[in-house]
Amino acid sequence: MKLDSSGQFAFKSRCVLCHPTCAECEGHELFQCTACGSDEDGRERFLYQGHCRAHCPREFYHDRAQYTCLPCIANCEICVDGNICAKCREGYKVQSGLCLPVPCGVGQVQDPDSGECIDCETGCKTCSADDPEYCKSCTDGYFLYRHQCRHHCPQRSYEEPSRGVCLSCPESCLDCRSETLCLTCQTGHFLHNGACVNECPQDMFGDARGWRCQPCHASCLTCHGPGARDCDRCNGWNQPIYGTCPIIRCPEGQFFDSGTDDCRYCDVSCRTCSGPTVQHCETCATGYMLEQQEAVCVQHCPLGFYGNSSSLQCERCSTNCEACESGDQCLRCKSSSYQLFLFQGSCWSECPDGYFETEERTCEPCDDICLTCDGSRTQCLDCRDGLFLENGMCRDSCSVRTYAAEDGTCRRCGPHCDTCTDTSKCTRCTFLYLLLNGMCKASCPEGYFEDLDQGVCVQCHESCATCSGPLSDDCESCSTLAPKLYEGTCSEECPVGTYYQTTSMECQECHQTCALCIGPDPTQCTQCVKGLALDPNTMMCGVTGDSDCPPRTFLHANQFTCQACHRHCQSCEGPGPTDCQTCALPQYLHNRSCVTECPAGTYSAHEEADGIELGFCMPCDHVCATCSGASPKDCLSCSPGYLHLLSHLCVRHCPTGYYSTGHRCEKCHVSCEMCSGPGPDACIVCVPPQLELQGTRVCVERCPSRFYQSTHTCLQCHTSCKTCTDSTPQSCLTCDWGSILQEGVCYPRCEEGRYYSQNEVCEACDESCKHCSGPGPESCVTCHTGFGLHAINRRCVRCCQSDGLAKNCCLCHSASALCLESPVSPHTQAEDDEMNLRSLVYQHTSAALPAALILAVVLALGIFALTQARARKRLCWRQSYERLSGTAGARPDPRPMPHGVPEPEDSGDDADVVYTSRDGSIYRRYGFIHKPEPEEE
Repeated sequence: MKLDSSGQFAFKSRCVLCHPTCAECEGHELFQCTACGSDEDGRERFLYQGHCRAHCPREFYHDRAQYTCLPCIANCEICVDGNICAKCREGYKVQSGLCLPVPCGVGQVQDPDSGECIDCETGCKTCSADDPEYCKSCTDGYFLYRHQCRHHCPQRSYEEPSRGVCLSCPESCLDCRSETLCLTCQTGHFLHNGACVNECPQDMFGDARGWRCQPCHASCLTCHGPGARDCDRCNGWNQPIYGTCPIIRCPEGQFFDSGTDDCRYCDVSCRTCSGPTVQHCETCATGYMLEQQEAVCVQHCPLGFYGNSSSLQCERCSTNCEACESGDQCLRCKSSSYQLFLFQGSCWSECPDGYFETEERTCEPCDDICLTCDGSRTQCLDCRDGLFLENGMCRDSCSVRTYAAEDGTCRRCGPHCDTCTDTSKCTRCTFLYLLLNGMCKASCPEGYFEDLDQGVCVQCHESCATCSGPLSDDCESCSTLAPKLYEGTCSEECPVGTYYQTTSMECQECHQTCALCIGPDPTQCTQCVKGLALDPNTMMCGVTGDSDCPPRTFLHANQFTCQACHRHCQSCEGPGPTDCQTCALPQYLHNRSCVTECPAGTYSAHEEADGIELGFCMPCDHVCATCSGASPKDCLSCSPGYLHLLSHLCVRHCPTGYYSTGHRCEKCHVSCEMCSGPGPDACIVCVPPQLELQGTRVCVERCPSRFYQSTHTCLQCHTSCKTCTDSTPQSCLTCDWGSILQEGVCYPRCEEGRYYSQNEVCEACDESCKHCSGPGPESCVTCHTGFGLHAINRRCVRCCQSDGLAKNCCLCHSASALCLESPVSPHTQAEDDEMNLRSLVYQHTSAALPAALILAVVLALGIFALTQARARKRLCWRQSYERLSGTAGARPDPRPMPHGVPEPEDSGDDADVVYTSRDGSIYRRYGFIHKPEPEEE
């Protein structure tokens, strides 16, 4: 141990120096410290496993009292002390200083900094918390390769579905399907029975054209190539003649077997064969194609080949093509170190203009409105003439707070600007900001007044230095042109009966006893009214010429005597309670009377005069019912016809981003540009670039399953589709489990009211669903009559009735199969507010009104035509059936399809559904309207 302050320890009765980092030790090594403190440089060190460290490791903290590293609380990675954690281990988050488990979902990981769950890279099932793109395992349909999840494994690797990983092919193998099944070999190696070999077996030769082992001709015992009949030795007693063995001629459909020295029948797949096996074909029977490399006849050519109907052979697809239906019609491109994309039957290194690259490595067309796009058909990069690009979408006009730039894009306006013609040229500001010279200001500079109705700064009249409005000559102070202010007007001289007060720089009224005065006080008269005399010493007018009337009295005009004011008045011009001129606090002057409280429409103000605090009731701005000051921003409550906004503002209409409750303007949800109520499900217009979800009032960042994007709206797919490109039943991209996708149509395996379970049997839907995609009440696809499909949770909820009595019902729309749940009656003030808000929308989109009128006329004519057709029984109003291409028997699944096309009287809802008839034909049932018809007499 340490003996003295020199840092030594006892060893064989002599002192030896400890390591420089130790305060005490049991040996001179770095790891033999027993106590720590400050080292020779004055740096604090802490004991951890025999070391004196400058910093404790993770999951330990510094104990400066004992200079040791002590453990943090459970599951803590970085802590302040033994009780408070600052950062938890992966899978835990800090809460009140403790580490609690974070229930992150599949494809998520806990952010080590914020403690929140964040999404892993696409395809990852689990990933690293430090790098969400570093995958540890993948979701179904993806394979792990070098810590990335891919749809397809790259060259020299193969997919292992049971483990969800990409495994390396055997050495010398370029492409394989498993560890024991190689498809192509490196140059210098030959493919034989799924393996790459240096030399082929005795009865085969190495074909350098395809680097495969090819069988020798049946007449050869051994051969060397390049042809199958280039023999080294012959079967039987024959000897090669010029490298070729003579053969016995067998009838068609047979071959010579050298082992038996007799003719044997070929396999049924062969028309002719040459041995040595019955499947070693030369030509094929009807319905088969010759696979030349293996010399066998197959019904389906292997990957990378197609069946040539002329030569009846499997011929290789074009370069870079993995699967094809002819030499110039590729179906799928090869995976390679560089991406290839399928376009019009060929493989391209990149898609041409007007097309985008899909995850399936195909080129799909952009939406008609896009010149170019990326990622999806509606994610535009450039727009057609007459349209403007904004947040990946092409619009007829730019949205609020953007303008149409010369390059065809929508650019952001300047700060606090709603509409503009350029970044620096605003034409209308956001609410509470004022327009001045193309810029938006929080307040107007000197020489301007605020016009809140128009949202602009208006220049004062040239005679005003400052003004208050609403007119430009409502001056508050004057310019040098007309320097004297009186009752809001500036002039060169004060009017008769007033004087110029230099301190306030205004013209003030002379005292009532003065005909003319000069100031600085209103009693400094130069001429008295008739009947009064001027005292030349005091310059005051009085009865006797020596003084004015005393306080709380007034001069009687006829008797020229001073008489008492009413008891409430501080000064007056008559004896009554309505003759007051000023009032002393706690009373206030209102309409020539003194009151204890100012009435509605006024606010209390006070000022000091001759040592007395005088009170006044000053009028509120016209927008305020009650107020705390003269400004329209000082309202406490609003006048009729005005709505309360924020703390102290009153407006006629709620601005963009707010909705009316009847008396107040409340802020919309952050996703809504305009709304009819609180929450994310009351949007009328979405904040760009969010998209409107059809049949709801919800705005979303991207379209969910069962919706497709059309401009800035998510429209419903056909009910049979899980994802799609439009609303028809022939436009499906993917299907629910239990349906088969063929030529864009999802064909169900089960009859109406049943779903295909994971056990591969048809089971009954939940009783609340008419059609469903899985078990439980949240897997509905269509609903029974009187119920609507909830747009968010896919439940069937009872539709709200017109009497408005039902609670917790669903607001069903006749134009949509979806509905939105409402906790109140559907007929509320919110609908009236929505109409008001929609009128504001129309003000912003006035250019769309002619089109809307034309659409309304067309719809009216259409409804009239449908009604007439129904009356003449020329139209099936409730529902109809359309036969689709193909039959159940033509589907890829060999299972028999369940039957169950319902009779017309059993139809229920009119939503589109795909059915299978008893003869195997596929039908689509559709309806013209979703709203049920009333019973007819």
